[in-house]
Amino acid sequence: MRPLSFLSIALISAFAWVPGHADLLPIFDVHMHYSRAAWDVVPPDQVIAKMNKAGVSKALVSSTPDDGTLKLHAAAPQRIIAGYRPYESSGDFGGWFVKGGVLAYSAKRLAEKNIHRVFGEIHILRPDDVKTPAMEGFLALAASRNLYFHTHSDAAVVRTLFDKRPDLKIIWAHAGFSDPAPVVGQMLDQHANLWAELSYRARDIMPGDALDPDWEKVLIRHADRFVIGTDTWEVARWHGYELLIAEHRAWLGKLPREAAEKIAHKNAERLLAAKP
Repeated sequence: MRPLSFLSIALISAFAWVPGHADLLPIFDVHMHYSRAAWDVVPPDQVIAKMNKAGVSKALVSSTPDDGTLKLHAAAPQRIIAGYRPYESSGDFGGWFVKGGVLAYSAKRLAEKNIHRVFGEIHILRPDDVKTPAMEGFLALAASRNLYFHTHSDAAVVRTLFDKRPDLKIIWAHAGFSDPAPVVGQMLDQHANLWAELSYRARDIMPGDALDPDWEKVLIRHADRFVIGTDTWEVARWHGYELLIAEHRAWLGKLPREAAEKIAHKNAERLLAAKP
């Protein structure tokens, strides 16, 4: 039996939504990494095969180093959206923004390649880091190139980012990772240029067989502001890629159809699929 195309899946879901049947939805993965450790273990053709098997139509990819993103983009330019991560190794996570020469190199690479739609995923762990002259340069670079800013940060850091640069368009990695649903909802209430990406949050959203009530309220109230992610930061997560997507499908299937479709792929399509 031939597998269903993404178009066929979309047509079926348009006419036959049943609660719990989120397996019919295409997924846009907004948090994928293709970093050096994965290149030989999971070559680009296998990445695309994993996406196909999991029903993932497109992905936002950033990598350590950026060459990994370019490899995947070359393999499937219509399906891979390039994010720019200014890391050469995992050791750059903590102090990437103060490392000598990184800002100038980043500006040059973004201009030369001219394919990146997002700055990050990057890590900013303290509000005080946002206030440094070094960070100001990166924020200005992202804003000048109209790039979404994909940051692994808690709510306090995100507030400081918006205080510093109200014009930023922020994709909030992991929806803060440990920030509870009411805090996430409050942040979305307050900041129109904020979207919450949900990698590592599937078990918070649905800790058992039913949706967490606080998360359910926020997901429905802000259904146009959430996106799906897997965060393939280590090779082990590539081996379990289908399971990561399945975790998201499980809770998506508990939502009303319109909300589930937006979060699964429509929001990300609107934000990232077409370069302005």
